[in-house]
Amino acid sequence: MQQKGITIISLVITIILLLILSSIGIGVGINSIKSTTDSVLTSELIMVQHATLEQYTKYKKTNDKAYLVGNKMNIEEVKDIANQMGISLVNIPNTYENSDYYKLDKASLIEMGIQNSNDEYIINYITGEVFNITQKETSNHQPLYVKANSFYTE
Repeated sequence: MQQKGITIISLVITIILLLILSSIGIGVGINSIKSTTDSVLTSELIMVQHATLEQYTKYKKTNDKAYLVGNKMNIEEVKDIANQMGISLVNIPNTYENSDYYKLDKASLIEMGIQNSNDEYIINYITGEVFNITQKETSNHQPLYVKANSFYTE
């Protein structure tokens, strides 16, 4: 009498293969999510920088300080945060210590025209520096910081 069906060994091999394939798929999915999250964070960082430079341009044209939104920060506090993030601030001769850094919260970002952001940023209108102090870094440990070297001219 011959029995038909699958053996325990073939069933175990099939389950192991399915587990291997699903773990590969999950790994690819997680990497894809990290990459997408990093792209969103970087895009928002650059968007904040563009808004910062736009506000500074309006200020320079009108000399109206209302365009400089955000709360001024102490330079030592800014340096501490920058050091924790592993970034060095732009050093402008004769103005570095007097450069004003501003903290942007959700309300400040909305005032600048940036909606739906829950992150906070530190910006410098003169240098174009922007760094995200909520997230601080990408998934591969790169600081969420951007500066506009070409913006400042001596």
